[in-house]
Amino acid sequence: MKTGRLISLLFFSYIKCQTLQRTLLDTAMQHTGSQNYLEENLRDIISTMVAQFLQKLTYEEVQTTVKELLDFAEKCKSLKMHESPSECSYQLMTTFLEHICNNQGMVDKHVFSNCCNLNNTARHKCFLLYKKDDEGHSDIFQIPSPEQICEMDKENQLSVRGRFIYETSRKHPFLYGPTILTMSACYETAIQSCCQEENKTECFQIKVEPIRKYIREISLRHHHLCDIGIKFNHKVAKSVFLYEYSRRLPELPLLVILRVVTVYQNLLGKCCKLEDPLECYSHGKEMFQRVVLESHERVKNYCGLHEKLGDNNFHDRLMVLYTKKAPQLSAQELIMFTKNMAAAATRCCPLSHEQQFLCMEDTAKLILGALCRRHEAEPINVGVGHCCDDSYAFRKPCFDDLQVDGTYISPLLSCDQIISLKEGLCKAQEEEIQTEKQKLLSNLVKQKPYATEMQFQSIIVNFTHLVKMCCQAEKSEMCFQKEESKLIEKCQSVLGGK
Repeated sequence: MKTGRLISLLFFSYIKCQTLQRTLLDTAMQHTGSQNYLEENLRDIISTMVAQFLQKLTYEEVQTTVKELLDFAEKCKSLKMHESPSECSYQLMTTFLEHICNNQGMVDKHVFSNCCNLNNTARHKCFLLYKKDDEGHSDIFQIPSPEQICEMDKENQLSVRGRFIYETSRKHPFLYGPTILTMSACYETAIQSCCQEENKTECFQIKVEPIRKYIREISLRHHHLCDIGIKFNHKVAKSVFLYEYSRRLPELPLLVILRVVTVYQNLLGKCCKLEDPLECYSHGKEMFQRVVLESHERVKNYCGLHEKLGDNNFHDRLMVLYTKKAPQLSAQELIMFTKNMAAAATRCCPLSHEQQFLCMEDTAKLILGALCRRHEAEPINVGVGHCCDDSYAFRKPCFDDLQVDGTYISPLLSCDQIISLKEGLCKAQEEEIQTEKQKLLSNLVKQKPYATEMQFQSIIVNFTHLVKMCCQAEKSEMCFQKEESKLIEKCQSVLGGK
């Protein structure tokens, strides 16, 4: 996609993020430009809105609420020429929120009482803050029994499609409404096709998996765009120089262009105060080129390190770096975050130079966006907060340059508390052993953040060798007991000077 079109997408998506939450009817109508679309999908549009705001409601409760709102929504189907769809849909959202606030049981169930004390605009923003994206969910729509689904589809196709819309909306509250409706049609087609097959289970997996994957990926992007729009709108909206620059340099990632624009804005502010602004401006091109070059070099070095270390050791290196930057995160959180970063390198680094650059910048913004949402929900530390809030354009370079959080005081743990080797490791999958190794690594870094990479690496190498050796031994448990004490001694030599 050309960068110029990406700019349009950025602003379009932010507008839709704001508008969608308040006016699903309006966006659906404008998105399709079709009154017929609205008439045919009104119930589904309202269902999406209800399930995205009231995520704890059961499917049956959502349908009840939809029925109560449909009478008002019906008026939006027959607008006169001079009437705006925005007005009608705004009234629908107001009616919907009022409906929630008048239902004490619903208010208590969703903890909305503070929102209901506010006026319309503030009330709507308050409700948005309670949306929770189910990022850790492994599937969109569980299919325990294809035969049962096919029987349900045979009896009532609308019920199968309706449940898909409900499940998807509730688990992905920031996903654009028309996208959900489009995917529900794809899902319905897949069901109808697979129900004709002899091996229904296999068909379901083949045809539903791409739908599931697309929804998860596009939902992450929609959520990210909403975050950026809400947090940085006043800054991002100034980036009109941006379109012209992006047309000339379509090979640059959007965020790199935003960095150039940020530098340009700072240059304008500085030069306009001088007696000879033109001389000052003459340094602009050099500054812009430096920003682009530095961004390229960061990705090049990152991929060079990945190639040098290999997947597992590269992941270990990221664990050390990000444990130092954000030691307040649990070992499990750090493992998941760095696993995503390592996976991005595995996917992007083998690409051509320009594609590698685009891929890494694009993927990193989403991963760091998720980290910043975690910080917003429960503050991590000042450094992370600064990188998340200061500049969207320079968020990645900021995290790259973030050093050890010197304010963090780790709970004191002895080496025998950090290291625990059991015979059960021999039955574990490779990924489980990798996870145990990285938990050990994270705990070591938290105890001794200024130790050298070599010191950490020596313990990790010994851990890996020990597990392999003892699992091959005739008496594994005895081997673990004997060798564990040696590893603890090595650990103490690293932590001893703490």
